[in-house]
Amino acid sequence: MAAVFHIPTLTVCLAATLIIVSGFLTLLWAHERDNRALGYWSMGFSAGALGMVLVSLRDAAPPTVALGLGNGLGIYSLGLIWLGCLAFEGETVKGGEVIAAAGAVLWLCLFAIPAFAGDLNIRVLIASVLYALYSFLTVPVLLAGQRREPLPARILALIAFAGHGAAYIIRFVFQIVEPVHLVGGHAPLWFGTLTFGFFLQGLVGALAVFAMVHERATRRYKHDSETDVLTSLFNRRAFMDAVFKARDGFGGSGLGAVIAVVDADHFKSINDTYGHGAGDAVLVELGGFLSRDLPDGALVGRLGGEEFGIYLPVDVALRHPDLLEDIRRGVSAMTIRHDPVLPALTISIGAVSLPPGPLDVSRALARADKALYASKKAGRNCVTWASDDQLQTERGEDGSLPVPADAPRSAA
Repeated sequence: MAAVFHIPTLTVCLAATLIIVSGFLTLLWAHERDNRALGYWSMGFSAGALGMVLVSLRDAAPPTVALGLGNGLGIYSLGLIWLGCLAFEGETVKGGEVIAAAGAVLWLCLFAIPAFAGDLNIRVLIASVLYALYSFLTVPVLLAGQRREPLPARILALIAFAGHGAAYIIRFVFQIVEPVHLVGGHAPLWFGTLTFGFFLQGLVGALAVFAMVHERATRRYKHDSETDVLTSLFNRRAFMDAVFKARDGFGGSGLGAVIAVVDADHFKSINDTYGHGAGDAVLVELGGFLSRDLPDGALVGRLGGEEFGIYLPVDVALRHPDLLEDIRRGVSAMTIRHDPVLPALTISIGAVSLPPGPLDVSRALARADKALYASKKAGRNCVTWASDDQLQTERGEDGSLPVPADAPRSAA
């Protein structure tokens, strides 16, 4: 069975895999030059590829080049990959560059000692320790990142790097029990099996890196497509989708759930008098106030212009019957950070208490918008509820039942 694995062939395969991976990472980095994680990963896998190429030339190149420099680059590649993981997770470690290179420097210094360079067993033991240490360095970094931002691919990376470190610990133990002796390119079965495992772990680790980059980019794209740039709230489509999903959640579709439209009063006058920067400041402050003051379970989004949407599931509406009125009063007392100082802001609110069952969010917003228009007509700075007559009128169009007069109507 020991003849199954030909060590030089496996080393060449690992080198070829790392060359391909480093090439793709370098191309990706070329399109995102400000991505430090990709930069470190590109250099790390490139160093690993060059190192494995040199190691595969052990029978043709001087030992100092093939085994000394080759393994030194392999150890340093793991240090660079660790730096890439730190950058990917937004972390820094004091002296990180030095730590990343220290293992390789130590290896090269030891290899300069003839007794060390000539003893295969001691070289395998020391190399196993260094490779294991640098593989394990990435594990706590990735674990911390997974707690902050769960990514399926990060689990794959954790398995790959933790497995890589564990395999070198196993190699350390087996090296003591059954020392390695290469005969015609073949070694004990355990050594060949682990070397093949290193090939698989390198491939899995590289694929995990690619997948992590892709998953984060996909999440950010999704977030950007759902988020209002100015206020960081849901945009209109995302707000409507969130309301639709909330209706399927616990307590979401019960009698008395509320949807409301909030409008900043005299917003055009603020823009015209103080400039669009002042108008943006108003929207940012109002959006922040709404997101901070709404209880858990409530949803808020910017519908467009100076209009914001609020959705209160039935349990929230019943626990906070005066919430919309409290918000109106709170906004009136709010100070908007801007120079020059802006006058006090007021808001008008139109709200509707929703019937149970399936919800046409667009139609519900239209009803709340009609109530908002009534607030404007009544002089602004007030909360108006859609009337039962209005609900009754629309019953034939959407098939939903009107809210009974004695049903919970509001959070205001």
